[in-house]
Amino acid sequence: MATSSSASSPARLIGIQSLRGFAVLLVIMVHLHHTELKYSHGPQLLGDWNSIGIAGVDIFLVVSGFVLTYLAFGHFGQRHYAAAYAYARVSRVYPVYMLLTALLLPLYLSVPALFNAAEGHEVNLLRSLLLIPDVRLPLIPVAWTLHHELYFYLVLGAMLMLPERQLPKAIGAWLFVTVALIAYGLQTPRPLQGAFERVLFNPINLEFILGMVVAWAVVHGPQRGATACIAIALAGLAAGYAAWFRLTGEYWVGDFWRVWVFGLPAALFIYGIVMREQQQGQVLLPGLAWIGDAAYSIYLTHLMVLVVLGRLWGEFGAAGWPAHLLFLAGSVAAALGVGWCSFSYAEQPMLKWCRRIDPTRLRPAAKPQVS
Repeated sequence: MATSSSASSPARLIGIQSLRGFAVLLVIMVHLHHTELKYSHGPQLLGDWNSIGIAGVDIFLVVSGFVLTYLAFGHFGQRHYAAAYAYARVSRVYPVYMLLTALLLPLYLSVPALFNAAEGHEVNLLRSLLLIPDVRLPLIPVAWTLHHELYFYLVLGAMLMLPERQLPKAIGAWLFVTVALIAYGLQTPRPLQGAFERVLFNPINLEFILGMVVAWAVVHGPQRGATACIAIALAGLAAGYAAWFRLTGEYWVGDFWRVWVFGLPAALFIYGIVMREQQQGQVLLPGLAWIGDAAYSIYLTHLMVLVVLGRLWGEFGAAGWPAHLLFLAGSVAAALGVGWCSFSYAEQPMLKWCRRIDPTRLRPAAKPQVS
């Protein structure tokens, strides 16, 4: 636990950045386990229990719902803010994503076996580049979550046109629509659903709503009970995951249940850490904030890093625990290192350039400083 500087702005809550860092580490560990299963030469360190790392995705979605709603308070009903928000979202998501996709394109064309093995190594390149939902995974497989992010951006963008007092009703309306879509989608097996249906019918969209509710509670709620929320979140996560495993015998939590097993505890935890930082200046795990700063680039690049290192290890690696531990540690370090380089030398410069040419910059009061 560390003390947050009083200069911390709402645009960069250190606790949220640290949580992002923790979330991306969870995702890395899930995919590292898959790499270990496929390419290791000896005893394995990571077990099926490592599947709990999928909670990292749920954390990201709840954080997105929280951060963007939190930053929008005081700007609802302002069209110039909505325009600035739209530009900020597009310039935040697309430039580095399209760059990384373009860099992978020659590799895909020359060695398609490295990509999308579960679907015959087939990728719709145009849909992948533009982040248009498809029944197949994008060239960067983890980018499937960005389809849900973009959907949330559109919904929140529409809500920005309303007066702030109408936000609870708007959130309630979206909750009703989302639940109805999920219920309707349960009637059609996922393999028979179309690309856009897979986005609209997925229960994980509820996690954006959880994040929005947390943002409302932080700004307009009683603003107390932070420590209790953190304790309840941790206890709820442990109890929920234990109950899921006892009932199903599965480590991997299904799409519907993960909202309750992971998403709801994440929402309570976010409320707790934000309130502790704002009221007491205390930040949980501040050492992870640098990973959180680069989380988007790390998230986009880590899987390919692990696949390449795994294939090399499968070909040239040595047997035995010492070598295996070195491979695991080196893989995590490489995933973080490549992601940090992408953040420092591609993502940040591109963001700065986008801000320089920002057509909304003439309205500084409306500029959403979104990280």
